[in-house]
Amino acid sequence: MTKKFSHTLDWEIISKYLSGEMTESEQEVFEAEMAVNPGYAEAIKASGKDLKHADLYFAEEAFDSENAWMNVKKKIVRKKITNTKLSIYRPSPFKTFMRVAASIIILFGIGLLAQTTYTHLYPNKTFVCELNETNKSITLEDGSVITLNSNSKLIYPKKFKANERRVELIGEAFFDIAKNPNKPFVIKAQDAEVKVLGTSFNINAATNNKVEVLVKTGKVQFSSINKPSNKLILIPGDFASLQESKLEKTVTRDDNYLSWKTRQIIFRDTKLHEVARVLGRTYQVQIRFQEAELENLALNSTFDHEPLDNILNYMCSPFNLVYEKQGKIILIKKAN
Repeated sequence: MTKKFSHTLDWEIISKYLSGEMTESEQEVFEAEMAVNPGYAEAIKASGKDLKHADLYFAEEAFDSENAWMNVKKKIVRKKITNTKLSIYRPSPFKTFMRVAASIIILFGIGLLAQTTYTHLYPNKTFVCELNETNKSITLEDGSVITLNSNSKLIYPKKFKANERRVELIGEAFFDIAKNPNKPFVIKAQDAEVKVLGTSFNINAATNNKVEVLVKTGKVQFSSINKPSNKLILIPGDFASLQESKLEKTVTRDDNYLSWKTRQIIFRDTKLHEVARVLGRTYQVQIRFQEAELENLALNSTFDHEPLDNILNYMCSPFNLVYEKQGKIILIKKAN
């Protein structure tokens, strides 16, 4: 039996199919409809990935999905996709599937409009600071400023939803969050979640399975995503880490933890192997020593936005050392 296509859409059947909630026999009937309509089957295949993205977006965001789908339907109608004939199976156990034909067209329409429609429905953006690149800053639509360290990435929405501001961090970044008590700012980093109302702090999620938070101003909540009850409240000066769902809070004793952002460096009788680590983290270089004994020499000094070459000269001069640069690799050795 054939039936002229109607623009009345059965969202329940579409949702059930895409979410994998159909029984095996129900799915056979649905796919039989696709088999006799190869054009629609092709559209489903082409738009399936985008549909899954949209489904995830609706689940996570406060989005007016009904209005969005109405816009899609209007666009489909404007394309005048009409008078399509589809075979309708009528086995008595599956009478509800007589409306499948009416639902298929939305898949076809979305397949045609996927590139333009889902760019709007799933508007996450990515801000990247590449490996060996100096730190970069971005100002979000709420006025918050995020500075990324080298080899880091921030994933954020084009527009925050009504009740919260949520982003995801891969790597390390310093956050200066615009205050909004009615709209908390939430950062996901690996298995950790940091929630704030307005403050400044550093998050380091560059190490596998470990996330570190250092609070500069204000107050933040630091918790495990896998164990939400496992949480800490951090105030200025607090340093905390999360590893394997275990939270620990201390007071950081590393004067140079934020040097990658501030370019302010303090060395107090610091061994050169530690000096090399700090400079490497701050200037995105690798410092090596030709002889291991050089690593135990100590340096006392402070630097404020000094060029790397100035610091290297200051470090080498008292010990009659020299350095050689090859790209991002620096070799420290004794002078001849």
